[in-house]
Amino acid sequence: MDTTSRFRFALLRCARLLGDEVNAVLVEHGLNYSLWQSLVIIQMNGQCTALEIAHELQISKPAVTKRLNTLIEMNLLESLPTTDKRQKLLQLSVLGEQLFAQCCDKIDDLEAELLQDFNQSDLKQAHVFVLNFMHSLQSRKEHQNG
Repeated sequence: MDTTSRFRFALLRCARLLGDEVNAVLVEHGLNYSLWQSLVIIQMNGQCTALEIAHELQISKPAVTKRLNTLIEMNLLESLPTTDKRQKLLQLSVLGEQLFAQCCDKIDDLEAELLQDFNQSDLKQAHVFVLNFMHSLQSRKEHQNG
């Protein structure tokens, strides 16, 4: 296996292992990583539509709608009135805000534990690399979708 293949394998394996760790935190709250991603997008934006979430996560609107319906059934989201009846504007409910804060604290603790033995300078350098790599991938996808 060449260096590029090893890097790809390591990166994908790392993402999977981290996702498993985050899922272990979320499962006790009835959540999983895919539901969590939607909550994070809504929390970051304050309120948004399914279409906006689908665009941000780069997944289909039906896939997002399924996630959002689950979150609505869990009383973690609420709909806001809009002039466009075809789109629901969603925000976290009070319960959603509380659960989001609890999960964030636990995920932050997990991250701190996982990263405690790493040099801060190395972490900053790795962060810059990952952001640049992600930007490159996003640019490539946007160029291909034209």
